[in-house]
Amino acid sequence: MSTPYEDGQLYLALLFLLSNAVLVVYLGSKRLLQQTIKMKNSGTRPDDVMSTSDAMALPLMGSMVLFTLYVILKFIPLEYFNAIISLYLSLVGIFSMGSFIKGFMRPNILTGIACCIVGGYYYWTNNWVANNILAISIGVLSIEMVQIGSFSTSFVMLLGLFFYDIFWVFGSDVMITVASGINGPIKLVFPRTVFENQEAKSLLGLGDLIIPGFFIAQVLVFSTEYVKKGNFYFYVSLIAYTLSLVNTMAVMIIFEHGQPALLFIVPWLLVTFVLATIIKGDFNAAMKYTSSEVIQSSSKSTEKKKDDNKSLHESLEELSLTTLLWSAIQVLFGLKHEEEKEKEKESQENTEEKKNN
Repeated sequence: MSTPYEDGQLYLALLFLLSNAVLVVYLGSKRLLQQTIKMKNSGTRPDDVMSTSDAMALPLMGSMVLFTLYVILKFIPLEYFNAIISLYLSLVGIFSMGSFIKGFMRPNILTGIACCIVGGYYYWTNNWVANNILAISIGVLSIEMVQIGSFSTSFVMLLGLFFYDIFWVFGSDVMITVASGINGPIKLVFPRTVFENQEAKSLLGLGDLIIPGFFIAQVLVFSTEYVKKGNFYFYVSLIAYTLSLVNTMAVMIIFEHGQPALLFIVPWLLVTFVLATIIKGDFNAAMKYTSSEVIQSSSKSTEKKKDDNKSLHESLEELSLTTLLWSAIQVLFGLKHEEEKEKEKESQENTEEKKNN
């Protein structure tokens, strides 16, 4: 039986996970809104929008990846596998951290070096503080990058992953084995005894931040740009998300067993949002909402820009991995700024236009 002191440290760990999860969703949602407004003003379109078919495929794809990792962990020595996967995820974390910093200040050599130090320190030590810095960066960037086409798509996504989470947590040991076996910034962690031995840790997977974050970010755009209700629906959803995590953690403490967080998160989010829109008279608007209606410009050149963006996107796909990596490194260290990227984009558009003419 645990002592009050041990219980207090556990509650501290859960409070840390809760507050950081809410912070990631909040920042990711705000940055998606900024990107949406920027695209709306410029008349551009996002390269990729999640469709209903994409949402339906997520549980299947997630299951395939999860089971593959489970099999790998069973048959390949853990230290070899983790050396590779941890290196890859550390690199992803470094570039994600660079993108995260870019939202607050202009990247430069020092910020680039700081990102590399954090990523390298995590790779060599598995330090939980460095892990959380990289995980937060990955979480915010993931939410910022994904546009969901409609609320019917997000409902399908949440409900599909609701059953996916239940099956893999309660139906087998796969989820727990993979989450605890892989070393990488794919989860938030905090020591259960932070002032003593820090081996035992509480964790919250990034999926339990990013998946709800997609929906809450969509709600923010809907609330501010579509029905013009300010942040009302956003704060309603964010509060619901917070309460769902409290609900998850309370059940975990009572039954002393890890819980599928989406089992609690999805009902809280969907029921709260539907009730709020019905009460405020915006339910029909929510069902008709599409991201394409928000991301549009009154400019007469919108259609031309769409065609130019399509041509540019196709040409970018032809670039080599080395070129893309070098470009990402330049941005990380502030050697190439957004203004230069815009000039390159305009130059590419002009080139494509000349070819078409």
